[in-house]
Amino acid sequence: MGLAVIVLAAGIGRRMNSRIPKVLHPIFKRPMLGYVMDTVKKLLPERTVVVVGYGAEAIKDAMGFSEGIEYVFQPKQLGTGNAVLYAKEVLRGFRGEIVILNGDSPLIDAKTIGGLVDAHRKAGACVSVITAVVEEPYGYGRILRGSSGEIVGIVEEKDATLEEKNIKEINSGVYCVDSEFLWEAIEQIGSDNKQGEYYLPDIVKVASGLGKLVLGIVAEDACEVLGINNRLELARAEQIIKNRVNRELMLSGVTLIDPEVTYISPEVLIEADTIIYPNTFIYGKTRIGSGCKIGPFAWIEDSFLGNGVTVGFSCYIVQARIEDDVAIGPFAHIRPETEIMSGAKIGNFVEIKKSTIGRKSKVPHLSYIGDACVGSEVNIGAGTITCNYDGFDKHKTTIDDHAFIGSDTMLVAPVKVGKGATTGAGSTITKDVPPGALAIGRARQVIIEEWKRRPRGKKEKD
Repeated sequence: MGLAVIVLAAGIGRRMNSRIPKVLHPIFKRPMLGYVMDTVKKLLPERTVVVVGYGAEAIKDAMGFSEGIEYVFQPKQLGTGNAVLYAKEVLRGFRGEIVILNGDSPLIDAKTIGGLVDAHRKAGACVSVITAVVEEPYGYGRILRGSSGEIVGIVEEKDATLEEKNIKEINSGVYCVDSEFLWEAIEQIGSDNKQGEYYLPDIVKVASGLGKLVLGIVAEDACEVLGINNRLELARAEQIIKNRVNRELMLSGVTLIDPEVTYISPEVLIEADTIIYPNTFIYGKTRIGSGCKIGPFAWIEDSFLGNGVTVGFSCYIVQARIEDDVAIGPFAHIRPETEIMSGAKIGNFVEIKKSTIGRKSKVPHLSYIGDACVGSEVNIGAGTITCNYDGFDKHKTTIDDHAFIGSDTMLVAPVKVGKGATTGAGSTITKDVPPGALAIGRARQVIIEEWKRRPRGKKEKD
């Protein structure tokens, strides 16, 4: 039998108090829907349908038109049952099981859903649902069981009696349903409830009424079923993901000095014997080798760091490649498309943008290097600036191997400093410097003997 997945992502999310569609609110800089779609991919479904409504175009733009994903539009948000109905047309002719889950449940694990599908098939169930037992069930649908423990229905919070509200077993919103039964049952549910909506959980009542088997699988980790309806729950979800990631990293040999204030997104890879100091944020497709020291107060995003790299206090690194044994910081800013070769040193208050820094070269302090190609074993003195922008275009600066750039040098691009060349401190270099040459471009010092400053507060008389 085949497997299809329907992801419900049409909700407005009023309790978020936001114009942003609920499923696009970020967790570790990624839309929460992205985590759900990662889970779906691991299930290897034949078909994947995402039901969108409010903010449909924004959702499509954020998620992209990935191969195998089909979008359907729910014009009015009339409930989860109504949302599923809009997927019927695109899944016409599909036979097998259909997994349905919410786009605002980023913590659900593919293994848990896979276990649901396996149990559903093994038991020959009509409808199967993941449940969880929690101490604070407020806001969730409650699982209603019969005298023999079988599931006979699911009641939403607003429609529950006082007795039903005391039930601790809740609905996760994740279902596995026989396709033929789903389309029959969805036509039978009504909107006779306090919200006037078509509830997808009502298919359980339909199945039970027909004497069909409804299977409930209790999640081992109740956190997986957490749905996000407000900013408090969003923060809680990020905290749970943070703790999961940090735990796995520490068990794999990475030292986190204070995991409570270390934020690393799930897609980051870090090798053993690296130390991460507190208040460090590492996001995106970042890869960090072994034996590194990162932070404290570092921000690294979508970057590659080799082995033995040191990133000091308050450094900001985005979309850069940093090879082995490089030292950066403190207070350095490494901008996109920068490549720093092995053994190089980037010191405090240095900004590097779209440049290559060669092996064992040094930019120790107070410099801006932009649109530049710096060779190996180059020394760049304090206060050096590559003047790369003429008001219209960016221009390139080239500094060849073994060059020595004196402090406070202004390199007005396009310009090239040859191999082994030197620039005098305080120079403004506007022309290419030949290999081995010394370039000095500054006003000659003038000394005025016995000069007296005008007293403060007095002006010269006319």
